[in-house]
Amino acid sequence: MKNPIWIIWLILCLSACGSRTPDYVINEKDMEDLLVDIHKSEAVIESNYNIYNNNADKKKIREAVFLRHGVTREQFDTTLVWYGHHIEIYMKIYDRVVERLKAENEEAKKLLAEENSQTMSQPGDSVDVWKQRRSHIFDSRLSTNLLAFDIAPDENFRTRDYFELKFKVVMLPKLSVNPQVYMAVRHTDNGVAYNRIDIDKGGWFSLPLQSDSATALSRLYGYIVLPEQSVREKVYIDSLMLIRKHYNDRILDVDNQVYMPEQSVVSGESKKAVAKRVTKLKKLGS
Repeated sequence: MKNPIWIIWLILCLSACGSRTPDYVINEKDMEDLLVDIHKSEAVIESNYNIYNNNADKKKIREAVFLRHGVTREQFDTTLVWYGHHIEIYMKIYDRVVERLKAENEEAKKLLAEENSQTMSQPGDSVDVWKQRRSHIFDSRLSTNLLAFDIAPDENFRTRDYFELKFKVVMLPKLSVNPQVYMAVRHTDNGVAYNRIDIDKGGWFSLPLQSDSATALSRLYGYIVLPEQSVREKVYIDSLMLIRKHYNDRILDVDNQVYMPEQSVVSGESKKAVAKRVTKLKKLGS
């Protein structure tokens, strides 16, 4: 074989070119820096919701982050689409983002700490009470198709508490059945308030839920599920947060929320029971 060194060099060059991001995509290091600042800005908004209590003010904060990094919202969205098709690269970037936030900022550490045990929640008017990993890969053919949570309220929970489950879908493939999100609070009188949404696109999602004004909470629970598909599919989400806000003087109106008085809800539902309820919800929503 002639010139084997030349052939090896050519293969290495082609491999390197294949792993490079296109010119229109934010490169890995810049994307990492941008995501760090995006998370910090979201933490500022959530911690100061009395100041940033409307979409216009929140938009200014988010646009300031993009301006600082010299990118537009459109560039960021396009980049997310590209990384959605190269999810392994994105996961490595996001892992580095998590590590940096843990090291740089104590407040961000609370937001991104990967705790799996039920511990005392933090006091305050706006607190993230999520206790699990901040990212999840859903696989329609494996047990990872379901991400469930179940939180026993402690002394920092109050009547009138408002909850908001937030997360980002990095890339949503074409699915035969959309992923579904469900969240509920059970009160001490067995009344249940719940809300649900379908995931029909990539990007940020938020599921709000308002608890009762007079009755204490006994349980906060829910799930995100990727139903069985006609072919095997995977969905990746990150930036999971469950924000609890105290409201002493008002009750928020939440669209599509349902209240069921004195419903008997089994504590610690099995995945099989959850799957049955998902099927019922799907039929109700169709």
